[in-house]
Amino acid sequence: AKRMLVGKRGGRASCRQSDINALMVRLAKQGKQIVRLKSGDPMIFGRGGEELAALHAKGIEAEIIPGVTTALAAASALGVSLTHRDHAQGVKFVTAHSRKGRLPDLDWHACADPATTLVVYMGGRTLPELAQQLLEHGLAPSTPLVVIESVSRPNERRLTSTLATVDNLQLNLDAPILIGIGRVFNTVKRLESPVENAKPALAYAHA
Repeated sequence: AKRMLVGKRGGRASCRQSDINALMVRLAKQGKQIVRLKSGDPMIFGRGGEELAALHAKGIEAEIIPGVTTALAAASALGVSLTHRDHAQGVKFVTAHSRKGRLPDLDWHACADPATTLVVYMGGRTLPELAQQLLEHGLAPSTPLVVIESVSRPNERRLTSTLATVDNLQLNLDAPILIGIGRVFNTVKRLESPVENAKPALAYAHA
């Protein structure tokens, strides 16, 4: 097997999506078996849909093997239920990174619903603007906020804040960043913590 790195990094030079699509088509037409490996779930703010469409347009069939999206990996790492019935009646996944690299024009009234947990992908660079929009649309300044860098990796880092104090956070913008906003994050107490290697007393799973 030959490994080819085509990953994308925010704010850095990386492979164009059109080049990735063309590469997969070219190799598939050569009769090769291809695995397009992505972090997390390729269909949640990845470009799996675009890549699949490019393959189908050339008559190439592909199978999608689902992954665990970052929001759910983060919730498990934090021990937080995103839809805890005492705090949230829904969860909303949004991206804070548009095609132009800026904060997209979101439905801010829906995002600022205090009964909904908001999970923001790719929001490190636009967090101050994001927080300001949520405050202006009615979300309380004391709303808990947690930032998780490099979710589920050995160098995972967690920072907690409130919506009104995000300017105090020192983020590593070179790391992949996920942001959780809502009352369910009230239980996340530590201001900044790396992943701890202590063995848990109980593993919780659902079949």
